[in-house]
Amino acid sequence: MGSFRRYGGFGEGMQRGFALDDAVAFRRLMLDLYQCRCAVTGQSPASGEGSDTLEVFLFQPLGHGGVMRPGNALVVEAAVASLLGKGLVWISDDYHAYAPYPEITGAAAGQPADRCGRPLSLPEDIALWPERSMIAYHRSLFRAQ
Repeated sequence: MGSFRRYGGFGEGMQRGFALDDAVAFRRLMLDLYQCRCAVTGQSPASGEGSDTLEVFLFQPLGHGGVMRPGNALVVEAAVASLLGKGLVWISDDYHAYAPYPEITGAAAGQPADRCGRPLSLPEDIALWPERSMIAYHRSLFRAQ
């Protein structure tokens, strides 16, 4: 019985320093900062869909010691979040989204357009943009593979 109280539920343990209310408030903040638009595509969800199709992507995940703050996050559509999570889309230090592997887009390797990519739609306040160190951390996760 003691282990049940200690871990709760099925013994999966308690997550420290995290509250659901914090996550909900952070998501609302980020959606407001990005005006309910995907930072990569610039699209807003259709009026009937609401903001359910948008996700807050963390460059350094919570499991890697990341924190919920604007400098570690980007608001993107679910499909874009999946591509970022798999390393199929990266963000450059000059805030452009690009495919790191030319064979994905069919572009010839070595062309100047390879790394230009699409400029991100970011908040007006530069202080709320993703930090370059967090963006670099995200790229480093896939360079090591």
